[in-house]
Amino acid sequence: MAIRDELWWSPYVQDFKQLSTLKDPIASMNKRTPKGAPLIQTAIAYKAMCINVPRYLLYLQDKAKAMGVKVVKARLPVERGLQHSLTGIKDVVKDSKVDCYVNATGLGAAKLCKDEAMYPIRGQTVLVKGEAAATQTRIGTGYSAYCIPRPGSGMSILGGTKQVGNWSEAVDPDTTRLILQRCSYIVPELQTGADGGFEVVSVQCGLRPGRKGGPRMEKETVGGSKIVHAYGHAGAGYQNSIGSARLVVQLVGESLSMSARL
Repeated sequence: MAIRDELWWSPYVQDFKQLSTLKDPIASMNKRTPKGAPLIQTAIAYKAMCINVPRYLLYLQDKAKAMGVKVVKARLPVERGLQHSLTGIKDVVKDSKVDCYVNATGLGAAKLCKDEAMYPIRGQTVLVKGEAAATQTRIGTGYSAYCIPRPGSGMSILGGTKQVGNWSEAVDPDTTRLILQRCSYIVPELQTGADGGFEVVSVQCGLRPGRKGGPRMEKETVGGSKIVHAYGHAGAGYQNSIGSARLVVQLVGESLSMSARL
């Protein structure tokens, strides 16, 4: 079976093709891989977008504000459940005339909604100087390494980990060393430090909101308040964001239409 047939998403990306492991860039990567470490056995390439996440989020926030959105930062009670938290929200925003709430609380939904399907996927990454020419990902059994450029920033993200069920948000130095080591095989051009290694800008760790059964995208009525749930996207939040947003708009519209009919 061809690799194209094994990957369900291959028809949905542009310029999908299989690469020869005997030619560059794969041949060079395998040569740089130390003895005893796994070699690349199958490789593919395709055209896809890459975003500078911090810049993108600021753009979305500015666009929302320009459309009249008010941003309020507040800590809300979650221990007593969603209905109690809605009362806290009304106290914060000083507006009881909310037609519909969108619940996009990520891992917080475990407590807020008593959703036992939620679980953390711990991820640690390293931000380094130098903007890679393209995103590169190398995966295998018990093996993961990737480099994602941040367009226009002169920096790239190196990763990473996907540790299911790990709630620790503390940076692990051993993981940092492993990330830098594995990424040195795929993007040696970013090793511009005086010592011949990467110029590390920062190391970060976060918890992705995993959910058994996939994301929760549905409408609900809680204590007379209309809710649209949109959480549990694991590590695919940005990939799924546009489609999820469209579905949220649809579900909100359905909720308001039901209210109008009643």
